[in-house]
Amino acid sequence: MNITEEHVRFSSDKVNLEGVLAYNEDVFPAKAILLCSPHPTLGGDMENNIITSLALVSAHAGFISLRFNYRGVGNSECDGKDIAEKFHYWEKTMSSENYTDAVTDVYSAFKFLTAQVDKDAMIFIAGYSFGGIVGMRVAATHDNVLAFASISTPFGKYDLDFLRGCKKPKLFIYNKNDFATTVEETLQGLEKIPLPKTIELIENSDHFYRGKEDVVSQKVCAFFDSV
Repeated sequence: MNITEEHVRFSSDKVNLEGVLAYNEDVFPAKAILLCSPHPTLGGDMENNIITSLALVSAHAGFISLRFNYRGVGNSECDGKDIAEKFHYWEKTMSSENYTDAVTDVYSAFKFLTAQVDKDAMIFIAGYSFGGIVGMRVAATHDNVLAFASISTPFGKYDLDFLRGCKKPKLFIYNKNDFATTVEETLQGLEKIPLPKTIELIENSDHFYRGKEDVVSQKVCAFFDSV
């Protein structure tokens, strides 16, 4: 099986972002996944272990995926001129709901991904940690997204009221030893998420899912294939 990773660049507002398309050269992609990375100040970028696993596993399953770096991360451009300014910019998004630039980046990445596939292709969004929040922001409101998955959603840190009334299929993957949220916050948060929803617990793991990345990725792909 010939899996290709193609480095790309696309615009978001007035900056250019970097990304990687992953796909099987032998399969015409009729289904696509946008992959949203964790928070940059916590080491989140498109080479994160969960994100890269999702890219590879989904390519083997016949998907085309796009993973990308938010503005100011890696080689993605940002208005900040140095590392300190970029860190301060992203630090502010952890203590407030002011992460609109990241949502804009997700919208731009989604637009780029959809341009790579046929108009009838099935399109999904999967996000990990903070990526789950910004990914769901786009997935819940964009008509072309059929379903979405959120891994280690940081319940209790961000307002999820935007999901009220969302009738799209949703997958939530969690564990019982997550530094980003407590089990109580997770279960209470999941109760407020409207149907349809699927909930998967990964036993004997933590926020990083070390050694279980492919298990997580396979669950995401199987969920999307079931929609």
